[in-house]
Amino acid sequence: MSEPVLHASQYLTSLQAYWWPFCRIVALLSMAPLFNHKAVSVRVRILLALALTVALGAALPDMPQIDPLSLKGLMTALEQIAFGVLLGLTLQLVFTIFMLVGEVVSTQMGMSMARYNDPVNGVSSSSIIYQLYFILLVLLFFAIDGHLVTISVLYQSFLFWPVGSGLHYLGAQSFVQAFAWVLAAAVLVTLPVVFCLTLVQFCFGLLNRISPAMNLFSLGFPISILMGLLCIYLTLPNLPDSYLHLTRELLNGIGVILREGGDV
Repeated sequence: MSEPVLHASQYLTSLQAYWWPFCRIVALLSMAPLFNHKAVSVRVRILLALALTVALGAALPDMPQIDPLSLKGLMTALEQIAFGVLLGLTLQLVFTIFMLVGEVVSTQMGMSMARYNDPVNGVSSSSIIYQLYFILLVLLFFAIDGHLVTISVLYQSFLFWPVGSGLHYLGAQSFVQAFAWVLAAAVLVTLPVVFCLTLVQFCFGLLNRISPAMNLFSLGFPISILMGLLCIYLTLPNLPDSYLHLTRELLNGIGVILREGGDV
């Protein structure tokens, strides 16, 4: 009578080695770029997390023997969820940069009113220029095997920050500094387009002072839109290089966060 109970306890103990990675993986997929898209349903995301957990489970370090139903087990699960969210948000930063670029360029062009539903943010809306950048970023993401890079980062996170090691201040500090890097990168990417459009608007302001009778609303808006489209056309060939450079900087930042967590 005791033998089946003994086997059941052994199975539950072995399943703990997959429970902690599953918590981190499903949290990362909820925040990582493209995986968190509304087109990817929650069921698909959970099934993908289960598949990754089974595939990576044998290669991960040994998991600590913690009772999942205890207070320590609950805190460990929350720790894995927090670390997965931290990694997912960090991987999302490059897409956030170009989201800011699209919003700023749309505002300068006067196209901020031309918006439609964004499936990423649900009921919110995003500019058409950002949707253009988003489609190109999706193609570039799969062209550079971004999904495989995400899995590699996930695997490395278990080596540098194993289960039960806890979150550290240095990693959180590096993540906060990454937000400042996002704003700086967005400014650098949008600076040429914003400068050209500001120059166009400045010229129309001078024309309004010279000839107040000129209807600038019927002339200025089309010229601003045409100049904005021309600037996007001229800067679009540099988008792959900018994306690769920002992605490389992002991965270096993630490496710093992981190494800092492993050294503590």
